[in-house]
Amino acid sequence: MQGRAGELDARRWSGSRAKHGLPSADGMAIAMGAATIPLCRAGIPATILLPQDALVCDPTSSIQSRHLLVAAGMQNYGQHSFRIRQPFDFAGRTGRIVFDAEAHVPNALVGWISVEVLEDPIGAPSFDHLGNWEGGLIPRNGFEVQFTNNSLYTASAPLIGVGFIELFDNYRATALEPPTLTTVATAAGRLNRFELRVSKNRIEVYGTPASGDGTAFAPAVLMVGVDVNLPFTRGYVSITTHNHASDKYGRLDAWIARWDNVGFDGPVIGQWRETEVPDSLTRPSPGSGSTPLVDVGYRIADASTGPAQKLVLRNVDLRDALSARLSFTAWYLTFTGDPVSTYTLRYRLNGRAWREHPLSADELAVLTSGVNGGLVAHLIDVPLAELVSGDNTLEFVTTHAPQSYPPVFANIDLVLKTQ
Repeated sequence: MQGRAGELDARRWSGSRAKHGLPSADGMAIAMGAATIPLCRAGIPATILLPQDALVCDPTSSIQSRHLLVAAGMQNYGQHSFRIRQPFDFAGRTGRIVFDAEAHVPNALVGWISVEVLEDPIGAPSFDHLGNWEGGLIPRNGFEVQFTNNSLYTASAPLIGVGFIELFDNYRATALEPPTLTTVATAAGRLNRFELRVSKNRIEVYGTPASGDGTAFAPAVLMVGVDVNLPFTRGYVSITTHNHASDKYGRLDAWIARWDNVGFDGPVIGQWRETEVPDSLTRPSPGSGSTPLVDVGYRIADASTGPAQKLVLRNVDLRDALSARLSFTAWYLTFTGDPVSTYTLRYRLNGRAWREHPLSADELAVLTSGVNGGLVAHLIDVPLAELVSGDNTLEFVTTHAPQSYPPVFANIDLVLKTQ
């Protein structure tokens, strides 16, 4: 299939910070814990920490090919999301997205999987439905397919359906729940095959029962079909593993899902390049407790004290570049201090002059909506003249944003449009 995933952008978010607006006890920005994983391949320990939470595993008797294992060790609530950097274009046609995934869910309060198609290249998108109890990032334009068995607290029959499809139009969310849950059989450690058929005016989701070997699949059934009016015809596909509260409801330190054979059809879209800032991967201080944690985000200082760190975008290729923008996830404390409308973000590239980004009306609306705990996706146009080929430094500060729990940025990408 054309447009097959050739490059992935792995993005994480810990909902503990996002939902409650609090860092961990030692002041970490986005803390994620250890994960006990099943057999994957030689040389991998039974318990892992970031960045080993995404692993390519050797074939097994039930999945007879190398495949991706994702361990979401973020409790209450977290997610591990992979965005395919090649855009998916469905203008004037019905496009197809296919993937194999371990969709087994013992109950809906432990963990599950989802697929997102968003107009903007943002990381770790979440939903607005059910009061956004995940406390995650609300996208601008796009749609999401959340898979669940709608079973709470009990390990019911191993079935999975589409709990809801959520549509986003300029941050306004509409959740479409099927009147009845059409399900397919699942099994731990085995893959189901799913297919999304997407046009501007229709979304359909098909699925098969779990395969015995990860190669042969039974015929797919229509799980849900909805009429829509999407505000975009080109977007980015993400595959996401969610951890609701696997320790609380399942006595599991992480939620595990396996993925394979992710792809979509349609034209190959060029004229873009991306470079990312690596996750911080810092560890807590020795006195912060016995639970091992790793941080992925960066705490952002106030302009009065200067930047807390100098980030690096490595190996930037500016050949034929027409424009550039930064895409990143930001968390702000929004219920104390100066009014949110006064918060201002400042950034500079390669030690040049500071540039300001006052919050836009849309960003303010998202931050003050009360449903996402202070999270927003920033997309900021930056001057090409301030970038260089090779390594580039990036610094952030804020003004008027509270520093009692300072802002946190993560999932930082530089996206170039090229000729």
